[in-house]
Amino acid sequence: MNKSATKDSKPAAAPAGLSARMQKTRLSITRHARELTAEHGFAGFTVDQLCAAVGISRRTFFNYFATKIDAVFGHADDGVPEGALDRFLAARPAGIVGISPTLQADLVALIIEQLDRDEQAIQSTQGFFAAVHREPELLERMMQVGPERQAEFMKLVSQREGVDADHPGLALLVHSLQFSTFKAIDRFLESDSERTLAEEFLIVIDMARELYCQPLTRS
Repeated sequence: MNKSATKDSKPAAAPAGLSARMQKTRLSITRHARELTAEHGFAGFTVDQLCAAVGISRRTFFNYFATKIDAVFGHADDGVPEGALDRFLAARPAGIVGISPTLQADLVALIIEQLDRDEQAIQSTQGFFAAVHREPELLERMMQVGPERQAEFMKLVSQREGVDADHPGLALLVHSLQFSTFKAIDRFLESDSERTLAEEFLIVIDMARELYCQPLTRS
């Protein structure tokens, strides 16, 4: 297999100062890699076939990713729309000490912006996550990449809020929103309704809020 991944392989360094065209190409490589994985399994296609699907050369591919498995999981910078994190950081109200009263709303806005951008891609890669759990090599990488990226995001949120990254309430909020996102994707892919992915996410969040608003002790 062409440039198959090894356990210790690391993604190629992203080109500095990516242009909009380069960002689009990098994202397209990952989306096509996931589509091919969903359709054929990770071992069922080569880098050459991936390049043909994207419309790029092998040389271009390796300018963005060191291995095929790196392309499947993509760069962390492609996880959110351009400028979304800057908008999230700037949304914190001034003059607040500790957890801001808009944190949950700002996180929800960030997630909705991402879901709106990725809705079509999620539909086209419907079988990708099933393939990840079916194939040990992909599952191992997900178990490595997932916690790393979550820790990076927790650090970003904690810095915005001026609290420790291990703040228990912060971790609970972020994990709850992440779980709600996964459930919304499941509902979106399984449903025949006309609801958007963002609308499914808000429905799941409202269900969770209804439960969390219950009293902690019986009166």
